[in-house]
Amino acid sequence: TLVLFLKSLPEGSYFNIYGFGSRFESLFSSSVLYTQDSLVKATNHAQNLRANLGGTEILPPLRQIFNQPEISGIPRQIFILTDGAVTNTAECINEVGKNSHKARCFTFGIGSGASSALVNGMAKAGRGTAEFVKEGERMQPKVIRALKHSLQPALTDVTLSFELPPHINVLKAPKYLPSLFN
Repeated sequence: TLVLFLKSLPEGSYFNIYGFGSRFESLFSSSVLYTQDSLVKATNHAQNLRANLGGTEILPPLRQIFNQPEISGIPRQIFILTDGAVTNTAECINEVGKNSHKARCFTFGIGSGASSALVNGMAKAGRGTAEFVKEGERMQPKVIRALKHSLQPALTDVTLSFELPPHINVLKAPKYLPSLFN
């Protein structure tokens, strides 16, 4: 699945890979430009990746990802692949929701053990899509569909200016303007 994602990324993308369980690790210290060299390194990493990091703790890596500096003009898209459940579903969903102004979240529940509340909740809070892959199902069409949604043209760094008479005050809502997608 991960290799399919990697090979489907368009030129000019930035990416990173996080493995998570009871601890987490990232391939790169921050997102890197998608090049032949970074693709080879990531593909080798993905082919050797094993689900051996313990339970399913998504919140710590999510927080680290959201705390990474944004790359100007590049909307952040997070793809989460999980085959499990967490004990803090609401907290994970809330974390994604409070950061939805700076990142979209696309989720994949793999197998029968994936929590539908977690997978659907994070995708909805993160303005992304959720996909479920059952045993024996082909994943490629679902990956392509999610990538297609994530690669919609976007307006980033959106600002809005008003010229109003001095006696009129404007309250900006929402506080942060998210990237706008087609």
